[in-house]
Amino acid sequence: MMRHNKDTILGKIIYLTETLEGSKLEEEALNKTKTELAAICEYLGTDEITAIFFSVIFVLQNQREQPVSLHDIAEFLDYSFLYILEYRKNISSLEEMGLISMMNKKNVSPHPENNGYQINGTVMNNVIDGEPILKLERGDETTERVLGEIQEVQNYYMEGGVMDYFEYKRQILTLEKKYGRNKFIQNALKQFSNDFDSRSFLYYFSVALINGAEACAPHRRYGYCETEAFMLLAPGKRISRKKGMTIDRNDVLIINDYIKAAYLETDEYFHGKKLLNRSFKLTANGIKKLFGPEAKLYLDETKSETELDKTITALSMLSDIYESTGTSKNRKLEQLRKEEEENQELSFFKNIQSAIKNANNRFFLYDCTNDFLSGHKSSLCSTLNDLYSHDDRYFSQLRMFLDEKHPLLTQGFLEIEKNDVIEQTEIGLGDKTIDLLYGNNADLYKKTSASKNVIMPDKLKEKTLFYSDEVQQQIDMLTESFDQKKLESMQARLEQKALPKGIAVLLYGAPGTGKTETVYQLAKKTNRKVLHVDISEAKSMWFGESEKRIKKIFTDYTRLCHECKKHKENTPILLFNEADALISKRKDVSAGNCAQTENAIQNILLEELEKLEGIMIATTNLCENMDAAFERRFLFKIKYDKPSLAARTNIWLSKLPELKNHDAERLAGQFDFSGGEIDNIVRKCQMNEIIKGEKPCYDELVKMCNTERLESRQEHRMGFCGA
Repeated sequence: MMRHNKDTILGKIIYLTETLEGSKLEEEALNKTKTELAAICEYLGTDEITAIFFSVIFVLQNQREQPVSLHDIAEFLDYSFLYILEYRKNISSLEEMGLISMMNKKNVSPHPENNGYQINGTVMNNVIDGEPILKLERGDETTERVLGEIQEVQNYYMEGGVMDYFEYKRQILTLEKKYGRNKFIQNALKQFSNDFDSRSFLYYFSVALINGAEACAPHRRYGYCETEAFMLLAPGKRISRKKGMTIDRNDVLIINDYIKAAYLETDEYFHGKKLLNRSFKLTANGIKKLFGPEAKLYLDETKSETELDKTITALSMLSDIYESTGTSKNRKLEQLRKEEEENQELSFFKNIQSAIKNANNRFFLYDCTNDFLSGHKSSLCSTLNDLYSHDDRYFSQLRMFLDEKHPLLTQGFLEIEKNDVIEQTEIGLGDKTIDLLYGNNADLYKKTSASKNVIMPDKLKEKTLFYSDEVQQQIDMLTESFDQKKLESMQARLEQKALPKGIAVLLYGAPGTGKTETVYQLAKKTNRKVLHVDISEAKSMWFGESEKRIKKIFTDYTRLCHECKKHKENTPILLFNEADALISKRKDVSAGNCAQTENAIQNILLEELEKLEGIMIATTNLCENMDAAFERRFLFKIKYDKPSLAARTNIWLSKLPELKNHDAERLAGQFDFSGGEIDNIVRKCQMNEIIKGEKPCYDELVKMCNTERLESRQEHRMGFCGA
């Protein structure tokens, strides 16, 4: 028969437990184990009862391979369970020494009768191997440790179904009593001695601060979710502590500057921006009052709340109220007015109230602005429904938006993106709102003007153009006028004399005579960007949409001008190429909706020309059909005739340097080509050379020229509505 070695610590534990099993801890059994018990006490550094509990847990855990409860210990010793409860402090001392740990926290009280205990692996191996157990001194009762224990209780309470409010409150009060000498607890009790719920909130937010994160609400995209901290309140108090959507502004924690609203970025994206979660956090003042000398550990002195931060917070709070579903319309409007009034010292709200007198329009704008800050556009229908439900005002407002007559659109605070499905029509912020929100940094948040239609000067190839003497003189004057310093000086003088300071230029004449290329070469020489307008893109299936697109062209150009000015670049050029359809004579309105649309577009263009502050150049082939009102708006009007014989000769020689002079003169005399038509012949020559491996001879050039023009050419006018 194998016998264990009583000389080892493991042998002593085995002998002790075998002797004490069923002994009811009677004196006779204790005397038999006196020597072994003394050795175990010395090994563990505990008293006798504590050593007995450790030994019993050690044996039962190894026999059953599961945690050991107080019931298990009482049963093993055949001792009354109620008497075992008298020794709970001995169990606690084992926990504090790190010799055992509590498992299966079912009702989360410090010593529940159905909790289990186990000896951790390192301690277990030390005992088995007979090695000393590394003694760990109990840490100081630091604020972080105190709050760590409070956090553990709060977490279990907020899980639901684990403990009720009264048990939660009792345990927190017990911890406050236990750590009453801790300065943080003293400060909390001093400030809110009779307000347990406020202290409970402060513990929650302090834990979040220590953990390096604000206490954030569950994620939401639409509607409102309670901040988790509300779960710490008794069920009946959760409504009274807050009003409507958030902690009431009259709450003692807000009034005394202990907490404030905050917004955290989530890991989710929408339209390229991170979504935000609503949160609360301790203020700098709250941190100082609670943590005292330790406050410097948690204060970020480099981070102060700017006016923009305050504005964003206020907008989110307004949006929470605006989108609430459980509030009557009158109550909602009352809350919105109160919230707006409390933030009117912020410049954004001050300027909005000054510019928009209708309160409902302001509230609508605030919600759209908050959506923009959250990374997405607003649904027109659902945003209107949040304010009006589906009453008559809802439909009248919806109609005004769709007709683009709503003040928020006409004044530039909002922009609309229509959809065939009305419910999918979206609202975005206009430049005016973005300017009010971001100030000097607004350009970072606006739609960039550097789109596919903006041509950079360094992308333009330098070319030599041939003009008649008269046209060359006008182009030279234009080039000199486009010198940036001279342009700014000229515009300043025009403004002093109350004259339009924009420079509008019309280049007109036969096709292919170099009008468009002139604009590009002017831009190249004077280092200017060109916003090239594609007239066809201004057409739209929506009645009235074309007018909007023409307006947007000038909005984009104005934005581009501001960008260039900010980056100290020269004023860009707005190019309306082949603008025949825009500047032609007006039509009889009785001709139908198309005629009315074209006339409306021309009115917009005339109005924008009057307000123009930059450079606009329009090209047209049909000046004889131009409306007289436009003729007066163009400061420079340059006519392009077909190139003269000498000019055509020079063009041939510049394009095909291998040509002999007399051959170039013969081609120029035989074919009355424009520069564009000569370019076509040159392109064919290049293709011929690639295919055949040789340059075409003179006769082949003549054949190409003979096929350049169609035998009969039918001119037709380009427009929005057809002939």
